[in-house]
Amino acid sequence: MKIYLIILVLVCALSCSDAGDAATSTDKENMQGAWMGLTESLNGIKKDVSFLYVFKGDTLSFTDETGKEMKYSFKLDTIANPRLLIVRSEDTLNNPTPVSIGYELNGDSLKIVVAPHGLHPTEISDKHDQELIVCKRKGS
Repeated sequence: MKIYLIILVLVCALSCSDAGDAATSTDKENMQGAWMGLTESLNGIKKDVSFLYVFKGDTLSFTDETGKEMKYSFKLDTIANPRLLIVRSEDTLNNPTPVSIGYELNGDSLKIVVAPHGLHPTEISDKHDQELIVCKRKGS
């Protein structure tokens, strides 16, 4: 009986791990390409923006409204709630610590949540001093 229980636990653990890997792979594939940041909100105050995010392989390029471009490497944590986009600046000398950003991907819509410095996002919203950026796939 103990053997069957051990086998069941192992099968469940492997299945859960595969499901997380599959979700990560699917989200990563679906994020590839260019995304336009359309709105940004913080604590209910919303404004229009024109940010550009480009996901290519394991890299993310961000261009702000002034044209300044920043490059990051990224990986996904699809097990976390909310799901996390973990970015690390290519300038690791000045920015060595990775930053966890919440995300919600739904077709051609991408919501990004940036928590205050040193914190992780708690939900996909602009509450609690979190910055919510709503993006749409470029060309859609």
